[in-house]
Amino acid sequence: MKNKKVGPNTGIDKLIETSGPYKRWALLQRKEFMELRLDQEQEIRAMYEEISRSIAEDIARGGLSPFDEARLRRIQQEIKKRIDELNRQLTINFDRHIKRNIEAGSSYSKQVLIDIAKKAGATRLSVGVIENAFYRMNTRAAEAMWSRSRFGLKLSDHIWNKNQNYRKNINKILVSGVATGEDCVNVARAIEKYVKKGKATFSKDYPNMMARMQGRIPEDICYEALRLARTEMTSAFGMATMKSAAMNPNNKGVRFILSASHPEYDICDVYCEADDYGLGPGGYPIDHAPDYPFHPNCLCIMTEIQEDINTTIERVSNWAKDPESDPQMEKWYQDNFEKFQFF
Repeated sequence: MKNKKVGPNTGIDKLIETSGPYKRWALLQRKEFMELRLDQEQEIRAMYEEISRSIAEDIARGGLSPFDEARLRRIQQEIKKRIDELNRQLTINFDRHIKRNIEAGSSYSKQVLIDIAKKAGATRLSVGVIENAFYRMNTRAAEAMWSRSRFGLKLSDHIWNKNQNYRKNINKILVSGVATGEDCVNVARAIEKYVKKGKATFSKDYPNMMARMQGRIPEDICYEALRLARTEMTSAFGMATMKSAAMNPNNKGVRFILSASHPEYDICDVYCEADDYGLGPGGYPIDHAPDYPFHPNCLCIMTEIQEDINTTIERVSNWAKDPESDPQMEKWYQDNFEKFQFF
């Protein structure tokens, strides 16, 4: 499919327009999300390269001699141990980045609410009370990410599966090298080259091994883990954005905005261009918003739609002076803040 032209309802300009007086916080939130994505990708690649390097070192200890059956079995057992360690490292990495993405996703609403409370003189909504409520929400969101099931599997199972696929692909190279009579050093170099430079370089430098595998290894050894990370971290960010939006009295929905680099027409265009609720393109009430991300590797921007800020400040100010004057606001406060202050 040909590249699509980017329209006016895309990218950072649309985010700024949607965020209005709170554009600074919206831009900081998006910046943090993108930086977290890059940081995690670099960390995951480093993990795979380090594990692969250690496997290659074990193999290379055999020197220029070819493999015998006993040595092949020992190396395969060693690979299994390395994969267990990789699984542990990835789980720790995912847990840390889920928490950081949830914090990023809720940061915008928290800053908006703190600003409203200060301007309204609402002492019941102190910074401490708000911080505590958002901390609880973030903790519950992180727990939900690990406990939910997708395609019949929890996140820990998906991580384990990706590592098993890595093990299978490394083992394919190992077995192919043994079958073609390569010495231990050459097989070790082949594994390192594949992990660092990808399938194309490996195919060029080791055509006999590649021919025996019949192309059955991925272009990028890290791709499956990176794809899972992108999907889960975007989901964590979106979950936090949605939950925190419900804690913001100035919120009237969420908006999805196409990334300025969005290359092709797909489901993202459908959701980001729809205006079924009178909130403008990509606008949805919280309880009618589509699941986000819309697909793996999705880079659509998710942000909140704000009510008129002065109207909300006045409403919160009146409620702070007389809670009985606004039962709906009092219920919102009790549900989100009051009953949890001492837990």
